[in-house]
Amino acid sequence: MKIISSASLLVLLTALFICSCGPAATTTGKRTSDSISQLPAKNIIKREDQKLDLYAPGIMVGKTLYICGHGDFKPGEDYSVKTRGCLDGIGRTLKMAGLGFENVVQTWVMLEDMTKMEEMNRTFAEYFPNNPPARTTFGAAQIPGESEMEITAIAYADLSERKILGETGRLFSSGVLAGNTLYIAGKGSALPDGKHPPTFEEQVRQAMRKVGDTLRMSGLDYRHVVCSNVYIDNYDNYGIVNKVYSEFFEFGNEPARLTIFSDEIPGGSHIEITCIATTDLATRRVVRPSSMIYGPEGLAMTRSPAVWAGNTLYMSYQTGYVPGKGIISTDLGNQFRQMARNHYDVLDEAGLKHSDIVWGHVFLRDVNDYGEMNKIYREYFTNPPGVRTCFQPNWGYEKNDILVRSLFIAARCQ
Repeated sequence: MKIISSASLLVLLTALFICSCGPAATTTGKRTSDSISQLPAKNIIKREDQKLDLYAPGIMVGKTLYICGHGDFKPGEDYSVKTRGCLDGIGRTLKMAGLGFENVVQTWVMLEDMTKMEEMNRTFAEYFPNNPPARTTFGAAQIPGESEMEITAIAYADLSERKILGETGRLFSSGVLAGNTLYIAGKGSALPDGKHPPTFEEQVRQAMRKVGDTLRMSGLDYRHVVCSNVYIDNYDNYGIVNKVYSEFFEFGNEPARLTIFSDEIPGGSHIEITCIATTDLATRRVVRPSSMIYGPEGLAMTRSPAVWAGNTLYMSYQTGYVPGKGIISTDLGNQFRQMARNHYDVLDEAGLKHSDIVWGHVFLRDVNDYGEMNKIYREYFTNPPGVRTCFQPNWGYEKNDILVRSLFIAARCQ
């Protein structure tokens, strides 16, 4: 792995376009010299004088750039200024990688105050006047520090392989195809007339149908989905979500999944679903450690622990769940360490190590645990660090003892 500064852009861009995605990935970790030469390069994007601690500003894997979450750091300012603060931070990482906002393919926007969404939208549109990325927006209870919003993004270097799906001239795209990967915007439950189905069960079904509509624009279907993020604003609806969600995927072959209980979802929806899919179904492989029981009483209900798509491993979220026992500790440190072991089991089954992680999200039950969590995080996920986003998604209405969740993307690289 190389560390790339702005002074090394020419070398990076030269290597970027000659790398190959390599052969179909399997769940084994064996590498021959020929296969290694075909793997994408992995580069940390940072300033020359920047020392890395918890996370990197950006990680480039082949042509894909993963960018860490950027808060606004603008206490007391309006949301126009806050949005600029977030996007300017993303812009600095793009620039260090030799890219621009036109290369962004997916964004996630977290707002503490959803009444400021229109104000955010106006400024967001200034940065993406043409062919905007896919986007998912939802309410978060608290962003760490003095920020009140946070934005994270994924970009793709080769614009000739970037295709917008759906209508043009909108605030964000329904989907963006970048190489072999399709990034799908968050889909709520609104019908074409702007109304919502009368029951929550039908609302979930409508959101999933809209995901399917975007998949079909690229000639894909639900089999091609490798990971999904499901946002719910009512914990009591979790069972209904799982029931309906499972209708769309083959049992035992589901995508990796994140479930987040959000304080608010835009547009009058109570459910929002965003997905990433691969166009190359031959390279899609489920990874399932023997420690993770499958079925209604197991860890992997409605989700696979991880899914390969080429050389990228999309991992489901994990908690401090002890296989076969559940959450047995209400201590943050104990839960985090068990959560890390669960991730390590998945990585090991895939033939990877923690150093292969490139992108991650950490979700806290209480943002006041941020400092303590970071101390433990350093023990597991910072040698070297990937990019990271962290926040508190809701005000504690979950009926469980989970204090921390996390999910990661890892990559098989040179």
